[in-house]
Amino acid sequence: MGDSPKVSIVILNYNGLDFLKDCIASIRKQTYKHIEIVVTDNNSSDGSLEFLRSTKDIVLVSHDDNYGYARSNNDGAQAATGDFLFFLNNDTVLYPDCIEKLVQNFEPRSLLSPVQVRPWKKGDEGYAHVGMDIFGYPYGKEDSRLNKPFYVDGAGIFIKKSDFFEIGQFDPELFIFQEDIDLSWRAQMMGYHILTCWEAKFEHFGGGAVLGGVVKKKKYETSYFRRFLNEKNVLRNILKNYSFPLNILIFSMIAFLHTGEILVLALLGKWKVINCYLKAYWWNITHLSNTLQFRKAVQEKRSIGDWELLKRMYWSYSKLIAFKNLGIPHFK
Repeated sequence: MGDSPKVSIVILNYNGLDFLKDCIASIRKQTYKHIEIVVTDNNSSDGSLEFLRSTKDIVLVSHDDNYGYARSNNDGAQAATGDFLFFLNNDTVLYPDCIEKLVQNFEPRSLLSPVQVRPWKKGDEGYAHVGMDIFGYPYGKEDSRLNKPFYVDGAGIFIKKSDFFEIGQFDPELFIFQEDIDLSWRAQMMGYHILTCWEAKFEHFGGGAVLGGVVKKKKYETSYFRRFLNEKNVLRNILKNYSFPLNILIFSMIAFLHTGEILVLALLGKWKVINCYLKAYWWNITHLSNTLQFRKAVQEKRSIGDWELLKRMYWSYSKLIAFKNLGIPHFK
């Protein structure tokens, strides 16, 4: 292997055995051989643990509960021994030269994104980086024409291990959703770059961790759990990642927009969805002390101002665009 850097592939698994088998099989076929596989399992009950324990050369981090994406991947990173970390969803299949291309194209102080190919779309060229609106919601997700990339999608994040810990790891309070946005946001505040390796590709099937979040028959399907977590995490990211007083201004604007959404939902009798918003705000109120503590550590590392970062965001409200295109989401 010579001087080739070691790559630790960190995979989070929760009852995703069928996906996991194919994912690991694709890793075994990589042209780049200096790798280790680290799997963090969140107390699966589908036979995943038995499979992992019987599979050679896998570093297993076994949890006694489901701790979500952020904390679990942090634990996987702690157990990893590689020079690089490749955070990879379990519902993925790597092209044979994916890791080789990532290593070859990596640039210092960057988060590198491979290209996600959607296997259900015939002839799909894939997409990589995604944008973000000023409120912290994804913008133009899955749009390969996007010209203002802001974050690396959490399905596949390639980063130097020392950089990951310098940035501050994933925020464990986010549990799942928005944690990739948050990591990329904080990284850019510290002068890191968001880059794409168009030569490195993998198939991403979706649904390996939490069901929902998909478009079917021109209708967006989601769940109450997803809506609560997304809104909760968006609010926390605004409070800790924007500088003062811009964080208060943006928070006030999103609260106004949320009020409008709640009024529309009330007219439609969507009380369970409204409860998701109320729970999201209540969570942020009860965890404000923790948020401010995390914010202090984030802001102390800042070297890039908000104005520069705002240039990389979309000055719009992506949820309104989604509403125009897909209507009110279908909740399960």
